[in-house]
Amino acid sequence: MRLNSRAVAVGAVVAATLLSGTAVANATMGDSAKAVTAGVRQAPARAATPRPCTMDDVSFYFGGYTAGLSRRSFDVTLLAHDGVVCTLKDTPLITVKGAVDEDKPVPVSVNGRGGTLVLRPDSPLHTTAVYNVSDATEHTLKVSSMTLAMPDHTSRSTYFYAPGDTEIYQAGVTFSSWSTGIGLGQGEESY
Repeated sequence: MRLNSRAVAVGAVVAATLLSGTAVANATMGDSAKAVTAGVRQAPARAATPRPCTMDDVSFYFGGYTAGLSRRSFDVTLLAHDGVVCTLKDTPLITVKGAVDEDKPVPVSVNGRGGTLVLRPDSPLHTTAVYNVSDATEHTLKVSSMTLAMPDHTSRSTYFYAPGDTEIYQAGVTFSSWSTGIGLGQGEESY
């Protein structure tokens, strides 16, 4: 009996030692595993931010010319080249220049929300230029060209919708903010 009691007591001590050792090992290893995992844990994967557009990334074309009694408008559509994804402010970066003999600057207003758009080959952007014609020569400006600039300050100039001078009302030209989709006259004039 004494032997059995002693064997049970020794077994209990061994079991207690093993259990407490296992508990200590688990606690230590668990804390270390958490510390190692926390140090190695990677940040969630983020999609690469597209770079700003350059003039070499895009083609643009005119289309959708409309003419009423005094109001005129046309679309400018941007299309990214194959494999290009780049960003552009939602306000068109367009300036308009007067004819050689025009001494007054051409006012340009731009509607925009202050956001950033992503330009892709399958998602063109377009803006609409709106202006009025004048019925009196003293209120007329002659416009000959416009320049489209990109966020990296590269630019390309071309005529203002059609070659030659265009007479507009002195209030100038308004451009809508860029919007996704093609303009009204896709492919009429391309650059």
